[in-house]
Formats: sequence, structure tokens, C-alpha cells
Amino acid sequence: MTFRNRMLAGLLGTACLFAASAAVAQEAAAGADPAEGNDIVVTARQRSESLQQVPDSVTAFSARTIEEAGIRSIDDVTALMPNISLVDSQDAGTVAINIRGIGQVRNGEAPVALVIDGVQMTSTDMIKQALLDLDQIEVLKGPQGALYGRNAIGGAINITTKRPTNDLQGRVSVDYANGDDRRLSGTLSGALVPDRLLFRIAGDYRKFDGVFRNVTLDRKVDFVEDLNLRGRLIFTPTERLTIDLRGAYGDLKAGASWYIPLPDGQPNDSSVPIQNDFLGRSPRTVKDGSLKVDYEFDPFTLSSISAFNTTRIDLSEDLDWFPQSILGATQLRRYESFTQEFRLASPSTQRLRWTAGAYLLDARRRVDTVVLISPDPTASKLPPSAYIPLPAARATEDILTKAAYAQLNYSVTDTVELTGALRYDHDRREQTNRLVPGPKRKANFDEWQPKVSIKYSPTPDTMIYATAARGFRSGGFNPPNAVFPAIYKPEVADTLEIGSKNSLLDRRLTLNAAAFYMRYKDQQVFILNVADQGIVNVGKTDIYGFELEAQARPVRNLQLGASLGFIDTKIKDFDGTARFRGNRVPLTYRWSYTAFGQYRVPVGGDRGIVARVDYSGRSGNYWHIDNADRQDAVHLVNARLTFDAKRYSIALYATNLFKERYTEEFFAKEFSAGAADIRYPGQPRRYGVSATLNF
Repeated sequence: MTFRNRMLAGLLGTACLFAASAAVAQEAAAGADPAEGNDIVVTARQRSESLQQVPDSVTAFSARTIEEAGIRSIDDVTALMPNISLVDSQDAGTVAINIRGIGQVRNGEAPVALVIDGVQMTSTDMIKQALLDLDQIEVLKGPQGALYGRNAIGGAINITTKRPTNDLQGRVSVDYANGDDRRLSGTLSGALVPDRLLFRIAGDYRKFDGVFRNVTLDRKVDFVEDLNLRGRLIFTPTERLTIDLRGAYGDLKAGASWYIPLPDGQPNDSSVPIQNDFLGRSPRTVKDGSLKVDYEFDPFTLSSISAFNTTRIDLSEDLDWFPQSILGATQLRRYESFTQEFRLASPSTQRLRWTAGAYLLDARRRVDTVVLISPDPTASKLPPSAYIPLPAARATEDILTKAAYAQLNYSVTDTVELTGALRYDHDRREQTNRLVPGPKRKANFDEWQPKVSIKYSPTPDTMIYATAARGFRSGGFNPPNAVFPAIYKPEVADTLEIGSKNSLLDRRLTLNAAAFYMRYKDQQVFILNVADQGIVNVGKTDIYGFELEAQARPVRNLQLGASLGFIDTKIKDFDGTARFRGNRVPLTYRWSYTAFGQYRVPVGGDRGIVARVDYSGRSGNYWHIDNADRQDAVHLVNARLTFDAKRYSIALYATNLFKERYTEEFFAKEFSAGAADIRYPGQPRRYGVSATLNF
């Protein structure tokens, strides 16, 4: 028996052991006091269900946890979970999110569906955004394409903001942190027409001078000025009809691209300072809106979701990273989209539950890249206007996606549920080269995405499941140049997952486990060649791993949690030769582990002092497909101390408490065609104070 088979068999045995121990614990705890806290309800399968009864790997963060843990971005979410990571780099919209070995590629589609209030965000430049006024965050791992579509090959992140209220309510928060980091946010909610027309508005403004100093320019380079506004109206003219109108605007002015040149083969060298002479900038503007209409007929609910999005980023950056004025670049990225979804859903109370729908995406993406060549390579601090512009790529891509899907959930008995789902996605793409006139590039990508699962619940607090699913990420076009293949292929990931979810000791202890195996075809990998950026495909990859998560309330007011994740990846075929065969997938942590402890000290009435510590560790990451450069293990500790009086609260906090120095992103010169290896430094220790008033 191979190691992989032994591991899967062992984890299946562990899941069965969890199930057996849960049944014993259920009887033993029958006379115990009810556990603190309520059962978490999620909408992972587009209907409200108990988190512990969903046959998928799902982690949920409630509004209270979001506040207590200080979650403000997707980065903060991924730091609290195993087998998921996010590399924050380059500019206001560039991230590399990775779930179970399936990662983000620049200029390609995301590996995860980002959904806010039931509306899928279609631009990858929107993943890195400020999160505010949140009610819940759900993270689903494994292919979720059957319900969420082609971008959900690795999973889905489902974000729910707080709904408008009938009573007038408000909240104001102020925050100050090192680096002269100032933040003001607030919300106001109430009724324009009681019980019929409710509103909610939220705003967030941040100004940050920065903490990373450039020794050549003698100034901070990670500056931020960020304004975010959101508004929401919910109109219920009748008990059957609900109209939900949502709009958002974001205006970000930020620094960019503070990469550091390194000696060859030293990706973890943190002694070299930021020294480039060209100040990077990446202003971003985001506008999006949606209209969701739900009408409840007697046998089903009909939903219509219409949405639009416009995102624009203007990047300017150094390209040599040295104190001399040698190379620079600018890149304009603009994305516009309209989506329409129609969905039919049965009531959740019947034995046979079903969901069916159709989806349309009409989008246009524009990328213009210009290389800036210095007239005097011996000079330093030349202004951008002094450089000689050389257009490298100007392309517009039109995307039309059509999809249809359906899912059935059937409760065979009170303890057994079967699920079957199927989705068909068809992508039609056209690329226009605006730099060199010629014929348009055209391509079509399509895939069926099935999903089947079975779950067995011997008790209300114990569930064992097995799920098989296919995920799909569309292919696309590289910039029109001779460096990379004109078209990169779509990806397909076939995954088998087994797991168990258990609530023990009268729900004071939660133990969840999952193991997975994935056949990954045509994985997309990003390559940087000076100013040219492209995507190539890895023919075949095997991925397998497991996750263990536990949370406990051993005594009143004390919460403890821990998780462990493992991912093993092996490239079976890159291009039909022995090249890179047997190597591991880049930007994937082999081991990831987290732990937290939180204790509340009552100080009279509803007031209390809450102390929380979060720890995360990750190791085993290779930066490139050749596996020549490996990241050192990263261990981060965050701490937060909050005085909570319900109506107001004051918190002291620190992230990266022990000043861990690490590399956030690394490019070897062999994969960037640059003059030197370059690294992007990880965030140093940050600390501050925040105060909140509820009224």
C-alpha cells in the first residue's frame, strides 16, 4: 500500500473513530449544562444550514469572532486557517491566494469565488479590499464549481455584510497604529418606512504613512489613502417579495512594488534594504452595484441577481530595483463586467430539496503595459517623465460566459443525505491587439462540473461524509508578444474528499477532520520576464492532504482552538519531458498550523475584558516550479486586549508581535529575466489602539 493510500485509510479510520467517540460523548454529556454559544448557520450551499451538517470543508467566522480577532481583510482570514494562504504583493490589486495547492495566477482568473451578499465579484483586482460592517465570513475548500462556477476550482469565500435594521442604529470606530496609521469608520442603519423600506450605509477612511523605508529615496513606500463607501436598501412591499439594492465605491491611493534585489539563491535574506530610486504607485478605483430580487411562490423561490463592476488600476514601478535609474514600467488594468443570474430554489424544510439556475457574464478586460527606459543609466532618482516610453503590450479581452446548473439534496432517511449537482460553463473569449493591428485571437473554453456527496449523521452532533467534485478554471490569452504561448489552457481538478464533523460534550468541543486527493490537469503557472508577463501550463499534478480542526470551551469564558493542515503535491508531467517531474507545486505550504486562546474576564454587568492570542505557522513552500528556492518557515503571533462595555469598547492590539522577518514573495532572476533575484518583505510588527461606540 502506498503512503497516500495509507494516509487516506488512516484518516478515514480517524473519522470513524471521531464518530464513535461522539456517540459515547453524547450519552455521557446528557446531563450537562447547555454549552455557551449558538449553532453557526451558513449559506455555503445557497440555503441556510447548520455548519456542522454541510458535507464540505467549511470554516465560518461570525460577526463577534471577526471583531474579537481584528479581521479587516482576506489576509486576516487566511492567517487563521490551515491549507489556505495569501501572498500580498506588487500593487493594490495583486494577490496570490492558494487553497489546497490551487493558486492565483497574475492576469488570470482567481482560484476562488469571492461572493459578497450573494453576488460574485468577477475582477481579481477586488480580492484585496477592506472588509467592513461584516456579519459573517464562510470559507469553503475544494471545488465548488457546481454552484459557484468556473472560478471556484479551489473553493469559495462567502461574505455577508450586516443587514439593515428596523430600529435606528449606528456605530463609529477610530483606530491609530504605528506608521501614523489613522482610520475612521462608521455605519448607520434604520427604516425609511418601518417594516418595509430599510437602509444601511457604511464608510471607512484610512490614511497610513507606511512602515517600510526606502534608503535611496529616504521615505516610506507603503503609504495608503483608502476611502470605501457602501449603501444598501431592502424593500419588502409584500411578505413574498424582497428587493435588495446594494452599491459600493472605493478610491485607493497606495504605494507599490518595493521589491529588494538579493544575492543569488538567498530568498530569505532580510538584511538588504529597499533601495530602488523609482517610487511605485498603484491608485485603484472600484465601483460595483447589484440588485437582488426574491419572490416566494408556494412551491419555490425565484431569485434574480443583476450586478455590475468597474475596476481600474494605474501601476507605475521600478523594474531594476537598484538605486540607478535603469528601467521602469507602467501598467493600466481596467475591468468592466455585467452579470445576471436567475435561480429557483425549493423550501429547505422538505425531504427533497433542489436548486437550479442560469448565469451570464459579459466582461471586458484591458491591460496596457509600457516599459520605461532611462536616457542615462548612471543617473539616480530620474522622474518618470524623463524616461523613454516603449509600449510592450496593449490588449483588450472580451469575455462572454454562459452557465446553467442544478443541485439536488435528498434526505433518504433522518440520518442519510445524498447530494448530486451539475453545472456547465462555456467561456467565449476574444483578444484585440491594440499595439500591432491584426486579426483578433479567439478561443472557447467549456466544461461540465459534476459533484456528488453522501453524508451519514448517526446522531444530531455527528456527521461523516464523502464528496467527489470537479473544478474548472477557464483558459485565456497571454499578452500578444513572442515570449509566451498565445493561449494558455483551462484547468480541471477532480477531487475526492472524506471527512467528519463532530460536536462533543454538549457542544463544548468541536472536532472536524477532512482528507482529500486531487488529480490536477493543466495547472496554470505565472512567469515574469522583465515587463512581459505570461502564463504557462503544467500538464499533470497529483495533490493530496488533510485538515484537522478543533475548538473547545473547557470552562465558561474560555475558548481554545487549533488546526493542522498538510498538502503534498507532485508534478507528474510538465511538458511531456522529464523537466520538473517530481517537483512540488510552487506557492503551496506543505504544513500549516494555527492556534488561538481567548479569555473573557467579567468586570460587572455586561462589561468584560477580553484577551486573545492567535498563532499561525507555515512551512515547506517553494517559490518556483524548479524547487531551487525555498521559503523558511514563518511563525506569526497576534495579540489583542479589549475592554468591552457593549455600548463602547477599547482595544489594544499587535500583529507579528515578535517581529518575525520573512519573505512575502520572491522571484529568482531565472524566472524574471532580471539582473538579480528580488524579494518582497513581509509585514513587520504593527501595533495600535482602536475605540468603538455603538448608538
